[in-house]
Amino acid sequence: MTEERKAFEKQLYPLYNFYHKHKDAIQQKDANFKYQKKIQIFKGEDFIKFTTTYFEDIKNLLPEKKKDAISIAKYLNENRIIVKIDRLGDDPKKKWPRKVFDTKDQTFTNEGFYTWNLVVKSKMNNLIMAGILLLVFLAFLYPIWPFAFKYGVFKVTLYLLVFLVALQVIRLIVYIISRLLGHGFWILPNLNNDSYGILGSFKPLYSNYRYSDGKLEISLRLIGIFAFIFLIYIIVQEPSYITGFQEASEQTIDDILEWGKDKLEGKQEPSFRRAIPDLNELIKQAEEDLANHQKNNIQDGQDNQQTYDFNNDIQEEQKNHQDILLDNDLNDLQQNESQTDL
Repeated sequence: MTEERKAFEKQLYPLYNFYHKHKDAIQQKDANFKYQKKIQIFKGEDFIKFTTTYFEDIKNLLPEKKKDAISIAKYLNENRIIVKIDRLGDDPKKKWPRKVFDTKDQTFTNEGFYTWNLVVKSKMNNLIMAGILLLVFLAFLYPIWPFAFKYGVFKVTLYLLVFLVALQVIRLIVYIISRLLGHGFWILPNLNNDSYGILGSFKPLYSNYRYSDGKLEISLRLIGIFAFIFLIYIIVQEPSYITGFQEASEQTIDDILEWGKDKLEGKQEPSFRRAIPDLNELIKQAEEDLANHQKNNIQDGQDNQQTYDFNNDIQEEQKNHQDILLDNDLNDLQQNESQTDL
């Protein structure tokens, strides 16, 4: 941007601030400009109506004198202070475009859509930028944060995640109930639409439209209503389902908080450290294995010695038993011979 252009735009800052101060008088909608940023657009006819209403105030804020609102609009358009935009090819054909680009034909028309092409520096923007830089700097210092701050961020993140999941479930349940009644009621309908930006995702708060269902859709809705009533009846008869789910959810959150606390306190080693043991641990384990091996060998030797002694005792007993039997046999033989001689 040249210095001449900067000086020209600076002259129009009061004009922009005047329009911005009365922005509620001109209907504006959010749009996604070339998939890059969010802008606010307005209709040419609304711009003309507003300029006509406040013409006496606006004409004194221009570098050049203009005779009417049309002249002011064309002057701003020709100098690209306001830029004519048009919808992209993949944008749905609705009353207001959502995905836009700056068209080559910059002829001002009442039916066209426009956006401001003027960057006004303000102290608030500087403060916002300083706050963003400060947050980024603090994020880099996360490893040296006190434990209370780390644990606080962990809890806020966890509860925020639970809130977002619960919000999605509630939105879906409300839509299903409204669909059974022939409507399409969405809470925060643009919540999952990235093209509207962060703040635009929370606008509007709700949307509602009525379906033109045929016989098949009406039949399916009736079946769904009976199924929903039956589900409510089961829950009323068995409230333990709800209490059990609630207790399980609370226990899960408590377990995650306990895990996060141990993780932040360093009680849990990282997975890569557990996978690769320390050298000292390996040496200690090897010494323990060697000591256990030697102990087992000594025990095996004692067991073998006891087994050997036990076998010797058995053999000795068997030998003594055989000697006794042999002596008995000899005595019996001698007695028989003596009786024979008699």
